[in-house]
Amino acid sequence: MAPKKRKKTRARRPAASRTHATPPLKVSRTPLRVDEPPRWPMLVWSLLVVVWVLGSLTALMGVMASVTVLLDDVTDQARRQGAWALVWLLGCGLGVPLVGTVWAALLRRRVAAALFGCAFVGSAVLLGLLASPGEIWAALRTGLAL
Repeated sequence: MAPKKRKKTRARRPAASRTHATPPLKVSRTPLRVDEPPRWPMLVWSLLVVVWVLGSLTALMGVMASVTVLLDDVTDQARRQGAWALVWLLGCGLGVPLVGTVWAALLRRRVAAALFGCAFVGSAVLLGLLASPGEIWAALRTGLAL
């Protein structure tokens, strides 16, 4: 046979005696408006990233196209176009992440500043692998002086 179920009895606490009646708390049912953080910085960061990526790729294609033209026909026009493509590459590759880093630091957005700083360093390293700073400066001087 199964054992009998026993009822568990709870120990009763003695009722607290109230010396004075406390008024019930009034609860306000009006909704509380919470201000949302501004969304415009995310739009600015997204726009800067798009300009950085697309501008750098487009300018790099311009530099590569001018290099292939220079292999066939070395003219002042081809050097000038190559120099302007290099200016755009430096502006989009280094200028945009630098502007994003400074602006994010001024707005005290640490994560955005760190990410744009990493983008700046990455672009500088990739441009350094493409050509040394002295070579880039010499190409700019000769191409833009024409």
